Amino acid sequence: MQRDGGFAEYIAVPQEKLYRARLTPKELCLVEPLTVGFHAVARGTVTAEDAVAIFGCGGVGLGAVAAASLCGARTVCVDDRKMELARMAGGAQTINSDREPLHQRLLELTDGRGPDVVIEAVGAPATFRAAVEEVAFTGRVVYIGYAKEPVSYETRLFVQKELDVLGSRNAQPEDFRAVIELLEARKFPVDQVVSLIVGLDEAPDALRSWSENPSRFQKIQVCLD
Repeated sequence: MQRDGGFAEYIAVPQEKLYRARLTPKELCLVEPLTVGFHAVARGTVTAEDAVAIFGCGGVGLGAVAAASLCGARTVCVDDRKMELARMAGGAQTINSDREPLHQRLLELTDGRGPDVVIEAVGAPATFRAAVEEVAFTGRVVYIGYAKEPVSYETRLFVQKELDVLGSRNAQPEDFRAVIELLEARKFPVDQVVSLIVGLDEAPDALRSWSENPSRFQKIQVCLD
């Protein structure tokens, strides 16, 4: 950004902060949000032996879905509307949290144990608590979202289950490289995730529509040309 509020034609960036990518603008706009989900999977040390539940299948959550799937883990995607998109991103099973009993379905899909790893990508008190309640004994909980109000827990679950609870923020270089490789291989539903493309002059109306009815949109791409 220039000081007058306009856009600069050139910017200076350290070479080590640049990543070579053969991607379209639509694909490029997904790199950063997907890396956040990839980093959460790395924080949870997800392996092919794990059952992983991802709470929230927005852009970041879908990154976690794709990354866990690439690790060979059994992925269970929990959301209230994005079931088909979650499956396209690599989700093996889905739970519609508005229509299905979460606890019962998670036990059914994990042989009665609960998921080995729960990745929370919503940032709501209810899902913060559910992550700890639903994860298996000796499981790992990774929080990406953060609630905008205090969250109360049944603290005995931390001790009785011997849980590892981790926070996850941003991403590492290896996450960027992995996401770029995924997108270059055309193994992610880019066209379905970027649900609207608008010019800069249309951006205010598009963002207003998203704010009023977020369920209508997945990702909005703003083109400057």
